[in-house]
Amino acid sequence: MMYAMLADTAPSTGAGIITAIATVITALGGLILAFSVLLPILKQVKQVHTIVNQQRTDQQRYNIALVELLKKHGIEVPIDQSLPVTHAPDADA
Repeated sequence: MMYAMLADTAPSTGAGIITAIATVITALGGLILAFSVLLPILKQVKQVHTIVNQQRTDQQRYNIALVELLKKHGIEVPIDQSLPVTHAPDADA
Protein backbone atom coordinates (compact mmCIF):
# COMPACT_ATOMS: atom_id res chain seq x y z
CA MET A 1 0.00 0.00 0.00
CA MET A 2 2.75 2.45 0.97
CA TYR A 3 4.77 1.46 -2.10
CA ALA A 4 1.80 2.06 -4.40
CA MET A 5 1.32 5.50 -2.90
CA LEU A 6 4.99 6.32 -3.36
CA ALA A 7 5.00 5.02 -6.95
CA ASP A 8 2.67 7.81 -8.08
CA THR A 9 4.89 10.56 -6.71
CA ALA A 10 8.16 11.97 -7.90
CA PRO A 11 11.26 10.06 -6.71
CA SER A 12 12.49 12.98 -4.63
CA THR A 13 9.13 13.30 -2.87
CA GLY A 14 9.12 9.59 -1.99
CA ALA A 15 12.64 9.84 -0.61
CA GLY A 16 11.63 12.91 1.38
CA ILE A 17 8.68 11.08 2.93
CA ILE A 18 10.87 8.11 3.88
CA THR A 19 13.48 10.47 5.34
CA ALA A 20 10.80 12.30 7.33
CA ILE A 21 9.40 9.04 8.72
CA ALA A 22 12.90 7.87 9.68
CA THR A 23 13.56 11.22 11.36
CA VAL A 24 10.36 10.97 13.40
CA ILE A 25 11.22 7.41 14.48
CA THR A 26 14.75 8.51 15.45
CA ALA A 27 13.37 11.47 17.43
CA LEU A 28 10.92 9.24 19.28
CA GLY A 29 13.74 6.84 20.12
CA GLY A 30 15.81 9.73 21.47
CA LEU A 31 12.88 10.93 23.54
CA ILE A 32 12.36 7.47 25.03
CA LEU A 33 16.08 7.22 25.81
CA ALA A 34 16.08 10.65 27.46
CA PHE A 35 13.16 9.72 29.72
CA SER A 36 14.71 6.37 30.61
CA VAL A 37 17.83 8.20 31.79
CA LEU A 38 16.02 11.10 33.46
CA LEU A 39 13.55 9.15 35.60
CA PRO A 40 16.14 7.27 37.72
CA ILE A 41 18.04 10.54 38.28
CA LEU A 42 14.87 12.27 39.50
CA LYS A 43 14.17 9.37 41.88
CA GLN A 44 17.69 9.64 43.29
CA VAL A 45 17.35 13.42 43.75
CA LYS A 46 14.10 12.88 45.65
CA GLN A 47 15.78 10.36 47.96
CA VAL A 48 18.65 12.76 48.70
CA HIS A 49 16.23 15.60 49.46
CA THR A 50 14.30 13.35 51.83
CA ILE A 51 17.50 12.50 53.73
CA VAL A 52 18.66 16.12 53.90
CA ASN A 53 15.25 17.37 55.06
CA GLN A 54 15.10 14.74 57.78
CA GLN A 55 18.58 15.67 59.01
CA ARG A 56 17.53 19.33 59.14
CA THR A 57 14.39 18.48 61.12
CA ASP A 58 16.43 16.37 63.55
CA GLN A 59 18.95 19.20 64.01
CA GLN A 60 16.19 21.74 64.69
CA ARG A 61 14.63 19.49 67.33
CA TYR A 62 18.02 18.97 68.96
CA ASN A 63 18.66 22.73 69.04
CA ILE A 64 15.26 23.35 70.63
CA ALA A 65 16.02 20.74 73.31
CA LEU A 66 19.39 22.37 74.04
CA VAL A 67 17.86 25.85 74.30
CA GLU A 68 15.18 24.61 76.68
CA LEU A 69 17.78 22.90 78.86
CA LEU A 70 19.94 26.04 78.99
CA LYS A 71 16.92 28.19 79.93
CA LYS A 72 15.90 25.67 82.60
CA HIS A 73 19.31 26.10 84.25
CA GLY A 74 19.18 29.90 84.09
CA ILE A 75 21.60 30.37 81.22
CA GLU A 76 20.77 33.20 78.83
CA VAL A 77 20.46 31.96 75.27
CA PRO A 78 21.59 34.29 72.46
CA ILE A 79 19.15 35.33 69.75
CA ASP A 80 18.96 32.90 66.84
CA GLN A 81 21.21 34.47 64.21
CA SER A 82 19.33 32.76 61.37
CA LEU A 83 16.15 34.74 62.07
CA PRO A 84 15.47 37.96 60.15
CA VAL A 85 16.23 41.22 61.97
CA THR A 86 12.95 42.81 63.08
CA HIS A 87 14.33 45.79 65.01
CA ALA A 88 17.61 47.66 65.46
CA PRO A 89 19.74 46.67 68.44
CA ASP A 90 19.63 49.04 71.43
CA ALA A 91 22.20 51.85 71.23
CA ASP A 92 22.77 51.63 75.01
CA ALA A 93 23.76 47.98 75.06
